[in-house]
Amino acid sequence: MGGIKDSENIEELRRRLYERGNPVPKRQNHQLNDTKTEVPTSWPTTKQSSDNTRHKSAARIEAEQAAAETTPASSSSSVKRPAAVTKQVPSGTNTPPRPMGTTKRKQYRKKIILLGLAFFVGALLVSSFLMLFGNNTISGENISVSVEGPFTVGGGEVMPVQVAVTNDNVVPIQSAILIVEYHPGTVSAGDENRQLFNERLPLDTIASGETVNVPLRAVVFGEENEEQIIDVSIEYRVEGSNARFVKEADPLRYKISSSPVSITTEALQQISSGQSTDVAITIDSNAPTTLSDVLVRAEYPIGFDFESAEPRPYSGENVWLIEDLEPEGSATIVVSGVVIGNETDEYAMNFTVGVPDDRDRDQMAAVFGAAQTEFVIEQPFLNVALSMGNVVNDTKVVDPGQPVNASVEITNTLKDTIYDIEVDVVLGGNAIADLEVGPPNGFYDSARDTIVWDVSNSPELSELQPGDSTRIAFVVTPDTAVDQTPEVTMDVDVRARRVRESQVAETLMGTAAGAVRVVSMPEIQSTVTHGSGQFSDSGPIPPQAEEQTTYTITMMVENGSNDVSESEVTAVLPTYVSWLDQTTGDGLVSYNSTSRSITWALGNMDANDTAYVSFQVGVTPSRTQVGQTPVILNEQSFRATDDFTGTTVRDDYPARTTEMSLEAGFEEQNGRVVE
Repeated sequence: MGGIKDSENIEELRRRLYERGNPVPKRQNHQLNDTKTEVPTSWPTTKQSSDNTRHKSAARIEAEQAAAETTPASSSSSVKRPAAVTKQVPSGTNTPPRPMGTTKRKQYRKKIILLGLAFFVGALLVSSFLMLFGNNTISGENISVSVEGPFTVGGGEVMPVQVAVTNDNVVPIQSAILIVEYHPGTVSAGDENRQLFNERLPLDTIASGETVNVPLRAVVFGEENEEQIIDVSIEYRVEGSNARFVKEADPLRYKISSSPVSITTEALQQISSGQSTDVAITIDSNAPTTLSDVLVRAEYPIGFDFESAEPRPYSGENVWLIEDLEPEGSATIVVSGVVIGNETDEYAMNFTVGVPDDRDRDQMAAVFGAAQTEFVIEQPFLNVALSMGNVVNDTKVVDPGQPVNASVEITNTLKDTIYDIEVDVVLGGNAIADLEVGPPNGFYDSARDTIVWDVSNSPELSELQPGDSTRIAFVVTPDTAVDQTPEVTMDVDVRARRVRESQVAETLMGTAAGAVRVVSMPEIQSTVTHGSGQFSDSGPIPPQAEEQTTYTITMMVENGSNDVSESEVTAVLPTYVSWLDQTTGDGLVSYNSTSRSITWALGNMDANDTAYVSFQVGVTPSRTQVGQTPVILNEQSFRATDDFTGTTVRDDYPARTTEMSLEAGFEEQNGRVVE
């Protein structure tokens, strides 16, 4: 039956597909039935599942055929979906039905993922626990490093230190290195006195449960009561790894109970500006052994002018090195200098003593001790003025052979009376000659080139009341025989005494200085020739009116005792004299046709040097000059700067005429103009 009906349906479908022009039959809608299909609740065996599937397929085909017979012909094209493979969807929802097998497969996957996550978390917890708390792994917590040493130690003494390294791991640690970092300035206890910075001591392999003890000895330095530390750590590796690990110990803290040396200073507390002063620095040893290479360093204030030191500094002007300082021995350094400042200014000098740094011997690696000296600038004890004419405490410039009247005026600026004044004028330079001394009558010590006034030859110097002044005088004349930079220097030293409170100098000092310098005296000269100079001259001699005669003029400059610079000679030609632009000689000659001036630039000239220049001019006299001797070159002026005295030096030479020297073979009145 089913096969016949299927053939009929197929035939009906074919006929409708190839039919042309017939109206399409109206499709009828049918209600879906709510037929329930039984679904098995368990999986059958493979054979049963296959048989059931075949039986179920055949039953499903018969049910579909039966439904088709009871359905009107218009709905024969509608195919009813099997209810066995769909899930009932509640009315009012748009969610399409999904196969039941898909849901079960997703639930199965979720279970597998959850089981995998649980396994991973469990493995992570177990490994972490073993890493942190297990006893079968290497851990830095199982390595202990301890440092023991004294809590106090004297500076310069040997300090013993004991380091213990214990490995409590179940396996050994390898390539272990003990690292010790010392306080700056620490040196080894051996004979080499090597400075210690960062010491690395190899320990190699430390077995499980083994303790390695490392004794250390070092000489420490520092100021008294200074706290210092030593840092200790161990660096190691483990088997199977190239990484290096570090375990640090608690630092060893100790205090310097006493300094190996002490430093003290001695100096005036009140100093007048410009006064020379001495500062004594004493270094005493407190160490039980000889100290080597003790460095002393000074810091000078602004306004202190270093002059000298005994002994001489090791470096610069402020660093000394004491090579050996015996136990209970001492060393003294005396620094001399001049203090410049304003009244009431306060100054301080700082001094430190310690161990030199191996990398820079001028710097300190560790400080043993420090000292400071302070002083105040007060009004000058003695106001000393050296006067030479209108020059006070400065340089006086004079001409050769000119005497200089000098005087020294001393004023007591204190509120105390000063006694037993002594004045020394120390002469220097290369032009010391005869002296006139007094009044008062001092004594000239020619062996020392010093003029001395004291109570023995000047009783008025025995006492000077507050605010009073006294005056002494002398005359000095520079030696004229000195041919280069003649000079006389004068350094005045005044000493006196007073009785006052302690900490203030009992001997008072006052100083002044000045000098006398002799200026260079250059000289200029000129000559006029015809036919016997550097050029070929022409024209009549004596000169004839309205006819040109050429002349050669030669100028000479002879310098004095000092070097000069920017030297030049200037002169002007009269209107009737022509510049012929012919020159020869030293320097550079130029002519200004507008001003008709000649400039001879010589530049620098050495002391006692001589320079020459010659140039040619033409003279055309007027008939109004007949019977006259006309000027051929106006006055010549020399000017230069004296490099020694810093002054401008000058010299002039009178105008030259056409009259030439008789010694050159010319007749008298050879320069008078004729018709």
